[in-house]
Amino acid sequence: MSGSEILQTRLIKWMSRKGDLPAVIETATGNSINYFDFSCGVRAVRKLLGNSPKTLVVTLPGGITDSVIWISALTGGHLLIPVSPRITDYELQKVFLYHKPDLLITDSLDRQFPEKLSIWQANTIEQAIQEGIRQKDALPVKERTSEGSVFLSSSGSTGTPKGMRLSAKKIVITAENIAESHRLTDKDRGLTPLPFHHVNAPIVTLITTILTGGTVIAAPKYSTTHFWEWVKKYDPTWISIVPTIVAMLLKTDKPDFLGKTSLRFIRTASAPLPVVYFERFEKKFGYPLIETYGVSEAGSTITANPVPPGVHKAGSVGLPIGVKLRICKVGKSKLTDVTEGSVGEICIKGENVIASYDNNLSEDAFRDGWFRTGDLGYQDTDGYVFITGRIKDIIIRGGESIAPREIEELLLTYPGVLETAVVGQADPLYGEKVAGFVVMQEDTRDKAGLEEKMKQFIQTKLSREKVPAAIHFLDSLPKGNTGKVDKQALKSYETPLA
Repeated sequence: MSGSEILQTRLIKWMSRKGDLPAVIETATGNSINYFDFSCGVRAVRKLLGNSPKTLVVTLPGGITDSVIWISALTGGHLLIPVSPRITDYELQKVFLYHKPDLLITDSLDRQFPEKLSIWQANTIEQAIQEGIRQKDALPVKERTSEGSVFLSSSGSTGTPKGMRLSAKKIVITAENIAESHRLTDKDRGLTPLPFHHVNAPIVTLITTILTGGTVIAAPKYSTTHFWEWVKKYDPTWISIVPTIVAMLLKTDKPDFLGKTSLRFIRTASAPLPVVYFERFEKKFGYPLIETYGVSEAGSTITANPVPPGVHKAGSVGLPIGVKLRICKVGKSKLTDVTEGSVGEICIKGENVIASYDNNLSEDAFRDGWFRTGDLGYQDTDGYVFITGRIKDIIIRGGESIAPREIEELLLTYPGVLETAVVGQADPLYGEKVAGFVVMQEDTRDKAGLEEKMKQFIQTKLSREKVPAAIHFLDSLPKGNTGKVDKQALKSYETPLA
């Protein structure tokens, strides 16, 4: 069965069993749409798009309309290209030039658009959804489907972004893996405060929830002020966030209602979760923090820590789910497994993993059916995966390889430190030098001699070559849309960033 067929069949199943229960709730508006109306909306949007395959550029913040578009495209045979609502005109023009889309769906017309491009405002989709609901025109059991796909770009924070196409089948396989690992059922309610133009919110939360018959609670824009209010009001059973949000929540007070909700766990992804964040969060708020690891090339998640009562290990991204995983030494012509516990490149294989990038870019990333993630790590005796860094982030100082994460984790234990990043910068003598970047609590930021004290602290724990040549104090670290630190920007740091 194709991915589109599985997705549509599951939607119809839940429509028939729990049609009056909410499929998606928006925190921004308080609006919700039940499974029957959601099915009507999908059919209406598919009719609006037509039967011929189209390339759709969608620049919406997330929520009910975006959710209906994702399911409509994946089950209607269309290519969906989600982009950030904050995309610049220059960036958008590059998208148009590369993809030559048939249609742009946007909530803003205050841009420069190609003359021949068809443009629909978000309310065009919303009106179609409402008309489908008014007519009670839900998806019939034997409605024809066509395999749609999504075009994504890998993060450009460590190099040039690469494009990839994920079919509905690959997305559904990944979502099924997540559902099984997290033990999700139709009783679950998943909260996502993440954007819909990346894989996490639409695949980890939306697709997984539609397959399992639960409820999506969509907060298109994260808010530290409102986060715990959402938990109290909507009572999610699980939440998907990123480590940056964990750091922000650690600055908040513990609400008095915690422990009285249905929340089973909070999962993190997108970037490594520092052990100190993990320990502080669980101690302060009392909820299990489940670290996961994934790549866009596999439709998001490839490893996850087990949810309770399973064992979730601090510092580990968990066990492989739905993929084959090996830790490799990469030679010129082959991959060789390293010994247990040794660090190597994480390589994966599975039905949900792409076989190549668009236009066959970076062919060296694929070897004998295995995808090289570019991440370094090891597995312990129980099979849990630990990530030590990225190959491109490794600092080569005088011929010695230095992993930034080890220094970053140590800096986070220094009193008053909120966030850290360590990168290699050009050095005429050693090739690269270690540079540290720190965000401090306001009451400690301006203490005299703090840089030197931090260097001495690091030197008591790590060898001399790992001590940063300089530690810079910033108000915030530069980050991309997914919350990952933009280390490319820090590599060229000379003066305080604006």
